[in-house]
Amino acid sequence: MKIVDRQFLNVRTPSCHASTIAFYKDEPVFAWFGGSREGMPDSSIYIQYKDKVRSLGTKVQMAYWNPILFTIEDELFLAYKRGDFCDRWQTYILNISDIDGKKAWNENDAQIIPAGLNFCVKTKPLFDSMGYLHCGSSVETRDDWTSYVEIFDYQDGEFIFDSRSKPLVVPKHQYVTIHPLYGDIKRLTMGIIQPSLWQDKNNSMHAFFRSSRGLGAIYHSQEDPSSWGDGEWTQPSATELNNPNSGIDTVYMNERLFLVYNPSDISRNPLVLAELDDKFNVVDELVIQKEVKDKTLTNELSYSYMVENDDKLNLVYTYGRSAIEHVTIEI
Repeated sequence: MKIVDRQFLNVRTPSCHASTIAFYKDEPVFAWFGGSREGMPDSSIYIQYKDKVRSLGTKVQMAYWNPILFTIEDELFLAYKRGDFCDRWQTYILNISDIDGKKAWNENDAQIIPAGLNFCVKTKPLFDSMGYLHCGSSVETRDDWTSYVEIFDYQDGEFIFDSRSKPLVVPKHQYVTIHPLYGDIKRLTMGIIQPSLWQDKNNSMHAFFRSSRGLGAIYHSQEDPSSWGDGEWTQPSATELNNPNSGIDTVYMNERLFLVYNPSDISRNPLVLAELDDKFNVVDELVIQKEVKDKTLTNELSYSYMVENDDKLNLVYTYGRSAIEHVTIEI
């Protein structure tokens, strides 16, 4: 594996996060949310295409979160969230196929996903052989993190909810953190979120999960072979792959599994692309970035999002919360 191109996107705000990429009309399209800070009412969604940047939501004064770009045949869609915090998200999906047009995008045209469903939370949807979209979904509250796989059908320009998996959870346990003023503090683990889905050569569907602090590992589940077609998944279990409460993503191509993640249980750097074997052992790896070198808001290299295009891997990630980098890898 080797990096063949890298470039920073045209970010215009002090803070940015949660970037996404899709290829449309043979060109990369990027999106992210940006503002003064995550969760602030001045945050908006920014879309970059052919070096032109458009914004969505600059007049709403409500926090925007986690855009997801994806294509269905010759149409381009943008899914995104609005709300004060993750437990109060509302999901919208907007057809932005007229991305070259001069007509302003109208959020009134967006489909509102029914409350209680989150569609894709951080990772791209996975399409099955019947054309259904399988979405890595999750819900975060102050006390609990729970994941789901939601399934939608696309009919007549609308995304129709079909079914949802059982809650994908891990057992709670206490762990200890050290507070600089109060010393040891016991906390309960919150759980797993943001499933990243892939389908292996046997058409079995899998998911990797980001885990909360105190767990320290990427978790794995797969669609239960004994109940294929019923949407049942196995109990999530910890892998040997570290996770510092940071987003991950996967691509399965040419019968090879690739994971982009932070190989630490405490730090969101470095950022590494790994090829995994069938038992999720690392067989090859490439360091995408080791450290934040410029003046930025944080030291993190995080929240990666990855797609395949033209037999190459293309990923975007958050650089220090003040920049987004696009990296192209030849494998």
